[in-house]
Amino acid sequence: GTAGSSAAAAAGGAGDVEGCKAAGMGCGLPGDTIHTLFTSNGSPYQNFQARIMVATWKLARAMPGGEKMVYISRILHRMTPDEVMDEIPTFRVDPVQPECDRWCWFPVADRANAVRKWLTAAEANPSMIKAPWLLLLESDYVWIKPLPAPGNAYNPAVPGLSFAFDYIAPRNPHVVRMLKDKCPACDPSSVPNSGPAPVLARFEDFKAATPIWEELSQYIETHEDVKKVLGWVREMYAWDIGVAANKLNIQNQGHPHTPLISQPPHDHHAYNASMYHYTWGSIYKEGGKEVWKFDKRFYTAPVDALKVPKLELPPMPWRQGIFLHDGTPITPDLHATLAHMIELMNRGIETLPDISHKLQTASQ
Repeated sequence: GTAGSSAAAAAGGAGDVEGCKAAGMGCGLPGDTIHTLFTSNGSPYQNFQARIMVATWKLARAMPGGEKMVYISRILHRMTPDEVMDEIPTFRVDPVQPECDRWCWFPVADRANAVRKWLTAAEANPSMIKAPWLLLLESDYVWIKPLPAPGNAYNPAVPGLSFAFDYIAPRNPHVVRMLKDKCPACDPSSVPNSGPAPVLARFEDFKAATPIWEELSQYIETHEDVKKVLGWVREMYAWDIGVAANKLNIQNQGHPHTPLISQPPHDHHAYNASMYHYTWGSIYKEGGKEVWKFDKRFYTAPVDALKVPKLELPPMPWRQGIFLHDGTPITPDLHATLAHMIELMNRGIETLPDISHKLQTASQ
């Protein structure tokens, strides 16, 4: 309505009423605010990560600028509710692969379908959308500081943000072929080396990219040759093709400029990142012996998710002669970055209640 448009214009600067209308859903909310979303299948493995991520989001939200991060929602693709429904605001959808409630090879293949269902529900019930910028994440993130919006969401010239992953190769022939099938006129060089997380974009951007993201996610799963070549990041390519085919205004950046994520131990610094992403583990070796290790894959037991254990810090202070499991020397910078990430995780963990009494309920 008019009042909503006026509020948006006031929030984002005069003359943005048309931009607000073009942005569609979320119109009327302050143009520099962010609603964070993340997907999960509710396994203990993902709930361990999700509880820490939400706890560190709350800590970042309490920092200066954090008031712009107005809400966080989990999109749960699972047949039944899980143990953290009442701790994390959750929108549950039935998954494409119901077997993932127990165990499956690739639960992330359900992500696009789950996001599409959230978008459809939010279109029918716009009160689900708490800000005009939507930030899509995964559960294995740790907040360092608030993420500032790149500008007023109601100004169409302001681009969204995605992260350039150096292990995504969009020139792969399979990717080019799928792109040409969806968008014959598209230039393969327009496919970003990103993925659906982390992505900061408007509702209309997600709505535009998601049909191709969902369709190609399922196509890849049913074509063994493509699945084999694209590997464990295959669903990320489906998103990238959706972005390119719709020519979305999303700026794809890596380090040192991206405000999104840093990925230790691959990245030795936080740089300008607002979050850490712990996709890889770290094992410290000294004289051939393990002296410290952290990997999200160590935390898969139901009790880890419900009574999240404090994490051991790397050995202090830094000393020469320690190497990663792949032979990379542990530099003072890398050591400090890993220690910082674990410290932030522990700060979040300290705020989490012990809900292990739910274990018995869950098993009945």
